[in-house]
Amino acid sequence: MKLFTKYGRINFLAILSVLFAGSVCYYYIIRYVLIHQLDETLKVEEQEILDFVHKKNQLPEPSQYRDQTVFFTRTDEPVKRRFLSVRHHGHFRQIFFPVLADKMQYMAMVSKSQEESDDLIGLIVIITLGLMGLLFLVLYLVNRLVLRKLWRPFYQTLSSIKQFHLSSQRTIPDLNTDINEFQELGIAVQEMARKVLQDYDSVKNFADNASHEMQTPLAIINSRLDLMIQDQKLDERQMKQLQGIYDATGRLTKLNQSLLLLTKIDNNQFVNVKDISLDLLIKEKIFELDELIHAKHLQLSVNASPASVQMNEYLADILINNLMSNAIRHNLENGKIDIIICPGMLKISNTSDPLGFDGAGIFDRFQKNAQSQGIGLGLAIVKQISDNYHFIIDYSYFNDLHTFTLRF
Repeated sequence: MKLFTKYGRINFLAILSVLFAGSVCYYYIIRYVLIHQLDETLKVEEQEILDFVHKKNQLPEPSQYRDQTVFFTRTDEPVKRRFLSVRHHGHFRQIFFPVLADKMQYMAMVSKSQEESDDLIGLIVIITLGLMGLLFLVLYLVNRLVLRKLWRPFYQTLSSIKQFHLSSQRTIPDLNTDINEFQELGIAVQEMARKVLQDYDSVKNFADNASHEMQTPLAIINSRLDLMIQDQKLDERQMKQLQGIYDATGRLTKLNQSLLLLTKIDNNQFVNVKDISLDLLIKEKIFELDELIHAKHLQLSVNASPASVQMNEYLADILINNLMSNAIRHNLENGKIDIIICPGMLKISNTSDPLGFDGAGIFDRFQKNAQSQGIGLGLAIVKQISDNYHFIIDYSYFNDLHTFTLRF
C-alpha cells in the first residue's frame, strides 16, 4: 500500500470517528437543552396554576389546545412532582404535580407538544450531516490535490533512486521544493549516491589494476617455468617440483580471473543484455566439451525445448560453461548427465559421490570436496550471476544424482 493511500485512510478514519462521536454528543446536548427549555415552560404553567388555586381556592378550568393540555384528577394517593415524555397522537412533554383546592387533593397534569423541538433537532441533524459531507468532500479534494502536490518531491526522489545505476555514473538530481524535510532527504540521497559512486570507482579501479598487475608476473612465471621444464638437465625430482609450481601458478591464474569476474558482477559492469537462446547455447557447450565427455565415457541425455532469457551474452556463456564443466569434472567414470531445458527452467543432473559437506553451502566461495582439484569458485560464480539477474538456482541430491535447477 502506498504511503499517500495509507495516510488518506488513517486521516479519513480518524476524522470520521471524531465527527461521529462529536455528532452524537452534539445531538444529545441539543436534545437536553431543548427538553430543559420545554420543562422550564411547564414549570411556568405549574406556577400559574398554583397561584390561581392560592388566590381563589379552586382549580382553573381544564383546557385542551393543539400544543397544550391541562387537566386535573381527584386522588387520595400521594403525588410526586415529575416530568415525562409520551407518544400518543404526537410527541408530548408532561409534568405531574399535586394541587390542594377546597381541602381536596388533586393530581394536575400539564402537557406540551414536543414536535417543534423534534423538528428543530431534525433540522440540526440534517445541517450537521450536510456539513460533514461538505467537510469530507473538502478533505478529499485537499488530499487528492494539495497533499499529492506536497508529496511530489518525495516521489521524485524515490523515482531517482530507482533509476540510479552505478554504471551510468549519473548522480541524483536536485529537488525543487521549499519543504525542509524533503530538502534534507534530497541532500542525504545525493550524498549517499556520491559516496556510492566514489566507492564503486575505487573498487573498479582496484580490481582492474590488480588484475592487470597480477597477470603480468603470472605470465612471466609461466613462461620461465616453460623454459625450465624444457631443460634436459633436470632430474625427475626437480621435474616434479617444477610441475607442482606450474600447476599452482595455473590455479592462481584461474583464481585471479574468477575473483576479478565476481568483482565485476558485484559492480554490475555487465550491463549489455540480449535475448539468449539457452537451448542453442547448451548445444554449443556440448560440442565444445565433447572430448571431456567422451574421455570419461559419460552417457549424455538432452531434452531441450526452445527457451530464451534476457541477459549478458558473456555471463550467459560463463553460467552454462560452469554448470556443464561441474557436471563433467565431478562425474564418475561411465556416469551420466541429464539436461532438461524448457521455458523458464534449466535442469542439469549428474552422477557422482555424495558431497563431503552440507549441500546448503554448495554455492559458497571456496566450498569444495577435499579431493577436488578446482578452486571452489565455479558454483559461486553461477550463484552470483543468478542473483544478479534475479534467477533462482537450487541444488538437490537424490538417487545418486546431483541436480542443479535454474529458474528464470
